[in-house]
Amino acid sequence: MRVFETDANGTLAVRSFCDYLQEAAGNHVRKLGVSVDQLLATGRTWVLSRLRARIERLPRNGEQVTVRAWPSGFDRLFALRDFVVSDAHGQRIASAISAWLVLDTRSKRPVRVQTVFAVPSPADTPRALAESFEKLDGPGSPFLEREITVRWSDLDVNRHVNNSRYAEWAMEGAVDNPAGTGTLARLDIDFLAETQHPGKVLVRTRQVSGSPAHMSHAIVRAEDGTEAARVRTEWRTS
Repeated sequence: MRVFETDANGTLAVRSFCDYLQEAAGNHVRKLGVSVDQLLATGRTWVLSRLRARIERLPRNGEQVTVRAWPSGFDRLFALRDFVVSDAHGQRIASAISAWLVLDTRSKRPVRVQTVFAVPSPADTPRALAESFEKLDGPGSPFLEREITVRWSDLDVNRHVNNSRYAEWAMEGAVDNPAGTGTLARLDIDFLAETQHPGKVLVRTRQVSGSPAHMSHAIVRAEDGTEAARVRTEWRTS
């Protein structure tokens, strides 16, 4: 990893962590012949719907890491993909599971992933985490709120905000809590709606009752109040 991928603690930034996962997923679907560019040529594209990550530790600047990604089955319209991040000694330092949709770019509606490629049966593949994709709850109230301007550089090839930016925005809300300056141990995201440029988002964060190291975040489009994402974080404070 490189210095521009680190945060104020000198470890891999959460945004960069999500970028690593996305890059690994993109490299693999390209080998399968169903990359975003290849799908866009047919009027379809991949979008990330849900992510669950458990982090043992984040690597420091200069460390070499390996990200392994593989398809792990499907669930209704979702194509599932798992990840393991290992350090230079082969030690697992993070694990993640994700759920993806194939969208028709005109209708913005999902199409059956089985029409795109043959997804393996879950029985035939290992899982990186024994976790479910149950929907996340919003933070409720009261909450702390931050306003963030959507930049042109936040957009991806689908012309909406890249998924790693939602993780970055949630971190902006987390630092309002003393626990949020610790080390991230858990990151869960449900992506609910597109966010585009120009615009603003409101990051609403609340500490989970009785658990100072757990936080719930909602990222809301300022112009219409639509929830674009829900995020749950857990922190190590020592």
